[in-house]
Amino acid sequence: MKALPGILVGLAVGAVVGILLAPESGNKTRKRISSESDSFFKDLQDQLQSGLENIKSQYNDYIDSASGKTQELVSQAKKRAKQ
Repeated sequence: MKALPGILVGLAVGAVVGILLAPESGNKTRKRISSESDSFFKDLQDQLQSGLENIKSQYNDYIDSASGKTQELVSQAKKRAKQ
C-alpha cells in the first residue's frame, strides 16, 4: 500500500510522456491529454474513496471490538466487586 502513490505517479508520467511523443497535431494531443487526465483523476478519486471506506470500516470494527471488550471487563469487575 505504501508503493501506491509512486505507482500512480509513474503511470501518470508515463502516460503524459507517451502522449507528448505521439505523432498527432497539437490540438488532438491537448484534447487527448485532457481526456486521459480526467479519466486518471476520476479513477484516482474512486480509489481514494474506496480506501477511505475501507479505513472507516476498519475503524468501526475496531470501535465495536474495543466496546465489547470494555463491556466484558466492566462485567468482570462488577462480578469481582460483589464477591
